[in-house]
Amino acid sequence: MLGMIRVITLEDEPAVRLHGALVEQRFGLPVLSRCIPDQPRGVYNEETEAESVPKIIELARQLEAEGCTAIGISCAADPALLEARAAVKVPVFGAGSCAAHLALTCSSRIGVLTILTEVPPFIRSILGDAYIGMDRPDGVTTTLDLGTPAGRAGALAGAARLVERGADALVLACTGFATIGLAAELEEKLGIRAFDPILSLGAAAASAASLPDIVRR
Repeated sequence: MLGMIRVITLEDEPAVRLHGALVEQRFGLPVLSRCIPDQPRGVYNEETEAESVPKIIELARQLEAEGCTAIGISCAADPALLEARAAVKVPVFGAGSCAAHLALTCSSRIGVLTILTEVPPFIRSILGDAYIGMDRPDGVTTTLDLGTPAGRAGALAGAARLVERGADALVLACTGFATIGLAAELEEKLGIRAFDPILSLGAAAASAASLPDIVRR
């Protein structure tokens, strides 16, 4: 079972389970989803990322204790990824890292669409010379903004600008893009591969699940 750590505090149970449900539907993996506490706007800058780290580590330990055989961090900045790996004995997958690795399988000209002022460090380091630049939707500062019509329009416009700069694949560096199902729309409208961070995490977890004694015991 995959333990999905949501780095935003949500009260609505279907919303809590949404990212896990995407993985379950696409890959057939059972998912147990939990939110970190006291972060209603999620992780969107250095301060909120720092606040999230001990919460993610603690939740990873709890999920492992409850029987999860892998952990997924549902944030493209991959907060506490290394710390969580050191804290538990099961594999820990970061959504951003997974998307970046998958993008490299099909492209050497990759753009990053993010809500941050800079590309998350793990993503940037993984992409290396394939990185052609980043864009940020106008008016979007937190994952919640992506759920508005203006936020979605801004994301589409930002992706189009990256294509104009020469990108032939995109890493969607916010799991809020998964919440609004942006990847499929970008592929249809722009004719470009767009890597959804949650589905990328699911693909990595599903691949590991086929190996003995790694995800399924």
